[in-house]
Amino acid sequence: MKNEEYYTVVEKIIESKSFGHSKTYANLLRYLLKCTLANEVPKETTIAQEIFGKSDFDPSNSTLIRVYAYNLRKKITSYYNKEGKEDKLVVKIPKGGYEIFFEEKTLDKLQRKNVQKKWLMLSGFLFVVALIYLIASKNKPENENYVAQSELWNDFFLNEKPAMIVLGDLFVFSETNSETGRTYNVRDPRVNSMEMYEKLASTYDKTKFELNPISYTYLVKNSSMWIDDLVKLFYPTNKDYVIRTMSRFNTKELSENNLIVVGMLKTLGVFKNYFKNSNYLFETSDSLNSSEKIIEKGINYSANGNPDSYHTDYAVMVKIPGPNNNLVYLFGGLWDTGTSQSLKNFTDSKLIYDLELEMKKKFGKIPEYYEIFFEVNGIDRMELNSKIISINEIKADTNIWDID
Repeated sequence: MKNEEYYTVVEKIIESKSFGHSKTYANLLRYLLKCTLANEVPKETTIAQEIFGKSDFDPSNSTLIRVYAYNLRKKITSYYNKEGKEDKLVVKIPKGGYEIFFEEKTLDKLQRKNVQKKWLMLSGFLFVVALIYLIASKNKPENENYVAQSELWNDFFLNEKPAMIVLGDLFVFSETNSETGRTYNVRDPRVNSMEMYEKLASTYDKTKFELNPISYTYLVKNSSMWIDDLVKLFYPTNKDYVIRTMSRFNTKELSENNLIVVGMLKTLGVFKNYFKNSNYLFETSDSLNSSEKIIEKGINYSANGNPDSYHTDYAVMVKIPGPNNNLVYLFGGLWDTGTSQSLKNFTDSKLIYDLELEMKKKFGKIPEYYEIFFEVNGIDRMELNSKIISINEIKADTNIWDID
């Protein structure tokens, strides 16, 4: 085959739905093909520099390239299991290396006979398998209807109070240079409230800078994904809802609505009060030099790694009683990766089904109110997988909102 034909095969994979429209993975696959056709086997340090711009990459201290290669192989396998299952030429990247191989799918006569023989042997109980599947499918989630009807959600949608989605947004202020007269909008990750803003403002030289909070705020990029997940959840129920940002949330609305609150924990405003009566402690920045962490049973959990590559985040999902016979659901992470996965565990049919089983296994039922603590691994601020660290039942009479 000519080089152009190999590139055609690779581009077909990149453009597939299974590949996921990721520019980073597309660039990595094209680069590996380029090296293969040039009879070069790139090292991890070379890949890190060429694809990720990391000139000081040390493979002994980072698994970044191996993680990306692992997920690239999964994307290619997914393609050949779906769109590419009829392709005659198969792209493979063997484990432990970064060279691409092209293999033709062929079946000789003996293989065909073996396949036919196995099919005849299996066909006898396919009907039984189908029957088992049909029975199991009655309890197995397959769409958004299952999610909305889940025991984890059904009382929210059966409750007659109006529904409100509240998104945690980021505090922004302006900084004017007295000498130049130029004004900049500033997003400082350490400043997430008016109190922190005032603390920071007190450290500025007022003869040189003028600081002012501004009327608008920022939403993180993943907010669009959170809304998309929730819209899919609401759609089959025909239940109306309104959307607020935390900066525009009026505490009066706390008792008037059933609430779904989504955002990084540091952006959750009044809802951070929940942690004062929780099994988990969220420790936010009391000083400008500290970072956020979740503490459980004396153990500190802090997000770590590079949020733009492989990293670990921590998140909570909470269902608690509101102050006026209403419901409050909180989905939050230290970073936006954890926030996304926390919500996904409650909006993906398979994940919510698994979570139901886990809760029934521990409590023998789905508690009316509960809190769940997750560890989340991700790449490029997108979640890869999560595991439950702990689940606790919350008593209906827990004092949450009447806090001094």
